[in-house]
Amino acid sequence: MLPDIEFDFTSLLGVIFTVIAAAVYALLVVAEWRILEKAGEQGWKALIPFYNIFVSHHIIGMSHIWFILDILFWLGEVATEMVDHVPWLIDDSFLIAAAVFSIISEVIHVNKLCNCFRKGTAFKIGMILLPPLFTMIIAFSDAEYHPPKSLHGENEEKNVKKLRIS
Repeated sequence: MLPDIEFDFTSLLGVIFTVIAAAVYALLVVAEWRILEKAGEQGWKALIPFYNIFVSHHIIGMSHIWFILDILFWLGEVATEMVDHVPWLIDDSFLIAAAVFSIISEVIHVNKLCNCFRKGTAFKIGMILLPPLFTMIIAFSDAEYHPPKSLHGENEEKNVKKLRIS
């Protein structure tokens, strides 16, 4: 005789959502891997948290100060959530500043990434609104990587050594 198991529809939806989210995340990691390979970097760099963001900033010619600021704001958000006695005004002000900075940073990142793959304004808007879909389009299409231009009009590839780990 089978045990008496109560069917919980909410749990089933949670499992389905988790499986779908894991599949989408796996596809995004593969897409990031492909984008890095198109840019001449090693694909495995997409697997390492934070380093993948650093390399992504590098291949699009985005200053590494943006990466440092991204990490600092992220750490600040985590810290304010972990500490119980942060005054609400400081906590809310910091979170608003972090959100505004994150949006600005992401828009700049999307713009530079799309420029490196010669994508237009409509694609950039799509990338801002639906990043997973448009990231996969860049990764799995025949889009070619073109190194960003420096301030002097030369390719960054000539000015900056590629990130190589032996």
